[in-house]
Amino acid sequence: MKMHHQFDLNFSIIRPMGRELLTIPPYLVEELITKLTKRGYTVLKSSAYHMGIPQSITVIKEFTGPFVTKFSAKVQHDFNAVARALGIERLFE
Repeated sequence: MKMHHQFDLNFSIIRPMGRELLTIPPYLVEELITKLTKRGYTVLKSSAYHMGIPQSITVIKEFTGPFVTKFSAKVQHDFNAVARALGIERLFE
Protein backbone atom coordinates (compact mmCIF):
# COMPACT_ATOMS: atom_id res chain seq x y z
CA MET A 1 0.00 0.00 0.00
CA LYS A 2 1.25 3.45 -0.82
CA MET A 3 0.90 6.06 1.84
CA HIS A 4 1.23 9.70 0.95
CA HIS A 5 1.19 13.02 2.70
CA GLN A 6 1.05 16.43 1.07
CA PHE A 7 2.79 19.40 2.66
CA ASP A 8 1.52 22.76 1.45
CA LEU A 9 3.47 25.98 1.44
CA ASN A 10 2.64 28.00 4.55
CA PHE A 11 1.49 31.31 3.08
CA SER A 12 0.94 32.80 6.54
CA ILE A 13 4.72 32.69 6.99
CA ILE A 14 5.43 34.26 3.61
CA ARG A 15 3.03 37.21 3.87
CA PRO A 16 4.54 38.80 7.00
CA MET A 17 8.09 38.18 5.87
CA GLY A 18 7.57 39.30 2.26
CA ARG A 19 10.79 39.57 0.34
CA GLU A 20 12.82 38.65 3.42
CA LEU A 21 11.84 35.05 2.68
CA LEU A 22 14.03 35.21 -0.40
CA THR A 23 17.00 35.07 1.98
CA ILE A 24 16.22 31.34 2.27
CA PRO A 25 18.46 29.78 -0.36
CA PRO A 26 16.47 27.79 -2.95
CA TYR A 27 18.80 24.83 -2.53
CA LEU A 28 17.31 24.14 0.95
CA VAL A 29 14.08 22.82 -0.59
CA GLU A 30 16.15 20.65 -2.95
CA GLU A 31 18.19 19.41 0.02
CA LEU A 32 14.96 18.61 1.88
CA ILE A 33 13.82 16.51 -1.09
CA THR A 34 17.20 14.79 -1.42
CA LYS A 35 17.33 13.83 2.26
CA LEU A 36 13.79 12.46 2.21
CA THR A 37 14.64 10.45 -0.91
CA LYS A 38 17.65 8.97 0.90
CA ARG A 39 15.26 7.86 3.67
CA GLY A 40 13.32 5.79 1.13
CA TYR A 41 10.53 8.20 0.21
CA THR A 42 9.34 9.19 -3.24
CA VAL A 43 9.02 12.97 -3.29
CA LEU A 44 6.98 15.01 -5.76
CA LYS A 45 7.23 18.79 -6.04
CA SER A 46 4.36 20.90 -7.26
CA SER A 47 4.91 22.46 -10.67
CA ALA A 48 3.37 25.67 -9.28
CA TYR A 49 5.81 27.96 -7.49
CA HIS A 50 5.39 30.98 -5.26
CA MET A 51 8.42 33.25 -4.95
CA GLY A 52 10.63 30.41 -6.18
CA ILE A 53 9.33 27.85 -3.68
CA PRO A 54 7.07 24.93 -4.71
CA GLN A 55 3.52 25.37 -3.46
CA SER A 56 3.39 21.79 -2.23
CA ILE A 57 5.56 18.74 -1.68
CA THR A 58 4.03 15.25 -1.67
CA VAL A 59 5.89 12.49 0.16
CA ILE A 60 5.05 8.88 -0.79
CA LYS A 61 6.14 5.69 0.97
CA GLU A 62 5.37 2.10 -0.03
CA PHE A 63 4.31 -0.03 2.93
CA THR A 64 3.19 -3.62 2.97
CA GLY A 65 1.26 -5.63 5.51
CA PRO A 66 -0.30 -4.46 8.76
CA PHE A 67 2.39 -1.84 9.33
CA VAL A 68 0.54 0.88 7.41
CA THR A 69 -1.40 2.17 10.41
CA LYS A 70 1.64 1.94 12.66
CA PHE A 71 3.71 4.13 10.34
CA SER A 72 1.01 6.63 9.40
CA ALA A 73 2.68 9.38 11.44
CA LYS A 74 6.21 8.44 10.33
CA VAL A 75 6.00 10.45 7.10
CA GLN A 76 5.04 13.58 9.05
CA HIS A 77 7.77 12.95 11.63
CA ASP A 78 10.52 12.38 9.05
CA PHE A 79 9.51 15.44 7.02
CA ASN A 80 9.51 17.61 10.14
CA ALA A 81 12.87 16.26 11.31
CA VAL A 82 14.59 16.99 8.00
CA ALA A 83 12.94 20.42 7.64
CA ARG A 84 13.91 21.32 11.22
CA ALA A 85 17.51 20.33 10.57
CA LEU A 86 17.56 22.63 7.53
CA GLY A 87 15.94 25.49 9.46
CA ILE A 88 12.78 25.62 7.31
CA GLU A 89 10.37 23.79 9.63
CA ARG A 90 7.66 26.46 9.39
CA LEU A 91 7.83 26.81 5.61
CA PHE A 92 5.52 23.87 4.89
CA GLU A 93 2.42 22.73 6.79
